Amino acid sequence: MFNHVFSESFLQAHLYNFKLSSIPNIRSIKRMIENFILELESGKIESLKEEEIKSRFVNTFFGDVLGYNYGNSNSWLLREEKKSKINGTKPDAVLGYFFKNKEEDDVRVVIEIKDAKTNLDRSQKRVKNFTPVEQAFNYGSQTGGRCKWIVVSNINEIRFYPYSDRSKCQIFYTKDLNNENTLKEFLFLFHKDRLIKHKLTEKSNTDKLFELTALFQEKEINNNVHIIDKIYYSLKRFEEFGFVSPDYIASIEPFNVLNEYVWHYYDHKLFTINSEIYHLLNEIEIKENSINLSKILENDIIVNNVFDAQYKIEWSFKFLNKCTITKIQAVRDFTLEVESSKNVLGFSKKHIFNCRKDNFLTLNIDFSNKSESCDCVVCNYRNFKFDKLISKLKIAEGNPNLNNEEYAFGNFLVSSNDYKTSYTILKSLQSEVKQESNKGVRYFLATLNITLLYNLIQQYSLDDKEEIRNEIRNIDLDKILYEELEFYVEKDVLNYLKKIKEDDLIYKIRDKIFETLENIEELKKLIDDGGEMYSGPNYPYNLLKNYQELSLNLYGNYIFYFKFSIFKKITEKFFEGLLISYNTPKHGLIYFDEFALTEAILNIPQGKLKKILQDEKIIKTGSDTVEELLEKLQNLLTSYFSKGFFNDPFENSLIASQLENFGFRELFTSVFANLFIVLIKVEIDKIQFRKIVKPLIDFLSIEKVLAHFDLKELEYFILEKGDLFEQNELEDILILAINRDTNNSVKYEGLIRNLPIAIKKYFPNYEFNKKNIVKKAILNCHSDNNFVNYRKIIRLVNIADKDCKTILVQAFEEELDGKFDYNFYESLLRNSVLDISHKNYFNQYTLQVNNFKGKNTYSFGKLQLTDLVFINYIILIYKLNIDFEREELRLFDGLNPFEKWILNPRKFNYEEFDTRWLLEIESLDYILDRLSDISEIRDKIDNKLIEEFNPQLAEIKYRYFHK
Repeated sequence: MFNHVFSESFLQAHLYNFKLSSIPNIRSIKRMIENFILELESGKIESLKEEEIKSRFVNTFFGDVLGYNYGNSNSWLLREEKKSKINGTKPDAVLGYFFKNKEEDDVRVVIEIKDAKTNLDRSQKRVKNFTPVEQAFNYGSQTGGRCKWIVVSNINEIRFYPYSDRSKCQIFYTKDLNNENTLKEFLFLFHKDRLIKHKLTEKSNTDKLFELTALFQEKEINNNVHIIDKIYYSLKRFEEFGFVSPDYIASIEPFNVLNEYVWHYYDHKLFTINSEIYHLLNEIEIKENSINLSKILENDIIVNNVFDAQYKIEWSFKFLNKCTITKIQAVRDFTLEVESSKNVLGFSKKHIFNCRKDNFLTLNIDFSNKSESCDCVVCNYRNFKFDKLISKLKIAEGNPNLNNEEYAFGNFLVSSNDYKTSYTILKSLQSEVKQESNKGVRYFLATLNITLLYNLIQQYSLDDKEEIRNEIRNIDLDKILYEELEFYVEKDVLNYLKKIKEDDLIYKIRDKIFETLENIEELKKLIDDGGEMYSGPNYPYNLLKNYQELSLNLYGNYIFYFKFSIFKKITEKFFEGLLISYNTPKHGLIYFDEFALTEAILNIPQGKLKKILQDEKIIKTGSDTVEELLEKLQNLLTSYFSKGFFNDPFENSLIASQLENFGFRELFTSVFANLFIVLIKVEIDKIQFRKIVKPLIDFLSIEKVLAHFDLKELEYFILEKGDLFEQNELEDILILAINRDTNNSVKYEGLIRNLPIAIKKYFPNYEFNKKNIVKKAILNCHSDNNFVNYRKIIRLVNIADKDCKTILVQAFEEELDGKFDYNFYESLLRNSVLDISHKNYFNQYTLQVNNFKGKNTYSFGKLQLTDLVFINYIILIYKLNIDFEREELRLFDGLNPFEKWILNPRKFNYEEFDTRWLLEIESLDYILDRLSDISEIRDKIDNKLIEEFNPQLAEIKYRYFHK
């Protein structure tokens, strides 16, 4: 009886992913083997002498079946009867690397062939009484020192011995090679692509397997493992992961005892039908984060020699917590449930099922401390503590102990050195862990993240950019998985890595989220149409669960997906789904929590987030959510500056330096704008907001990073929620906007235009009396080429005291007197700065409108009956209730019927009236209100509706002309 090199159980653990189809010409290989076996069974082979069959057997089984090339004229892998380097003796064949110049030959395998009648273990009289096995090993010692395997065969059987240990061999019986499983094993172990490697520094797949057999044998010694060790060692394999899908954990041993995939996880609870786990949990009590073991379990642990049992249980539970599993429900005897549910439609042990009360238990294993603060890279990032995050990253620079995944990820999140820093850390980490077989997960994830930097590294500007991108292009993740890691990483772990590599996790979750979104939309439509859903899935929960799993997988394993459009699109659809659900009465989301809103702020582009929320007046939030969001805003603002000796803010140099990277600058400004897009939609009280005002003003007084479109979201917030500020605080913001404004910038234009509106709205008695600031505002409107544009400061008049108002109006009049601009004058009228009787401006205004009307300006309305220049004039006439008979209105010439009518509807010939004109001004209610008492229009509408019904026209009649 021989000791196998590779036991059956060992091979089963590694053969699962090997396919015969991966071998070239597998069909012709099978035919050759079948033909040879037919000759063997017929007795023909046995009748031939050793010299007659030897060459054919070697070429067939080693050349054609195992793929060792022997027909190339320059170099080949199989050579027959090669003389040894020591005494000139010749084995029947050798495998290795062979060339025309025999001095370059490199022998890795020695082959000795005997005829079919020879006993391979019996001494031979003609060769020093050596057995064929001893003879082959003797040849092996004379081939140059690189021989690793010895092959001995008598045609009926083929034995493979490791040269380092002749007590073991792998035996294949030739007649069995037509069995697919035997052939699979034969090719898996000894095919030329797996047995030898030309570079001596590289290990072949079979070499790696041989190393692992020692470890595997240690495990096989005691297969009666206690359930504590089964759970611990099963999870310990995944220790290098920061997060593993709870669905995946539920599907592996010992939690899954079925030989198929199961769906045994839901709502933080892992379900198992393993009775060993039931009996274990039955003897465990958890109180105040402390594990208490029963006397029965303590005795069981002693009897079964389970070392560090309490530690292993606690470590296992905490690892499960990290993977969002906080409860385990275990079934005592699932066969009872299967029997009782025999006739129940839809029952399956692959899914969670209900059990009788005395047949299961549930243990809460939650060790998480909700109140515990965390200073990790991810928490600082999600809390917008960018100063702390960047400080941690800077301190870590050059420290080899911090060349790890977390710091590579942190530098990726803030785009350090345009992603070059992350690349450098990952390369260092890759080199460090590559040689350690127990660090396979870290090695793979580091390499995966390097590949994800390929497009991002384009932002990097130094000379080695293309060299880095070429290196990344040459990375072969499949080779790492299927050649470098296949034997060093356990099957379940390797399968999980494959899911990550194939983006299986992200795409599966994307599909689930998109499908759930469709379900939510359908449910909303059903409810809106008067229907009802009496039972069914909890769609918002499913949406949150799937997105949280994706988020935890990426954050927990430090995977660089956050900058990519696929992740941003998933976040967008996730948030959109929650919002639709929130607006579904009785069946939808009740409120938004901090997690969902933070993800939206971080990952949805500003324009898209605004569009998603545009129809929402107010969204409800969790009890602490507003406080948490305001704290995040405070963190963002205060991260930008430090305080000086007199408590004055100055720019934080660390942040300023980091903001030179485009990626971080885009992140910082997007978060600022998105925070106000969200905060304008939630209920905030003044006391809550107090802590934000001072940091906001300090930030605005020194920041150099925001654009006008970022500040616009703050403008909208102040217009909507200006009552959260004190009067003097709004004044401070207005003053700093004017002081920081320049004549060639639009950055502060929105604040200068809109703050007077907010101040007037929330503090109607306030008067602005800072004459120097008013003069500065006026000066900011003058450009170097003598161009003046006062439009952005017009609204200051509405909050100015008498002296400041005089200064402003005087400047405006000087501009109109020097160079009249009808657009500017129109703005002054709209904002009640001047009235139409002031000087002769209204006359000039009318003449300019008449002159510019119809000259390269945009058309108005679907029928394009006039242009925007004329319609804006008309809007003013109606809004300011100007008399249609006013003399200036007669200055117009060249008007079409529509323009004549709308300019003076009371002196119009209604024989020329077209009711379609009303549809053109349908949205201008102040015009229709003023027309509503004209009976000719009402009669025209009535006649038109009798002739041809138009619902829009009918609506106009009902609202304005029904009397």
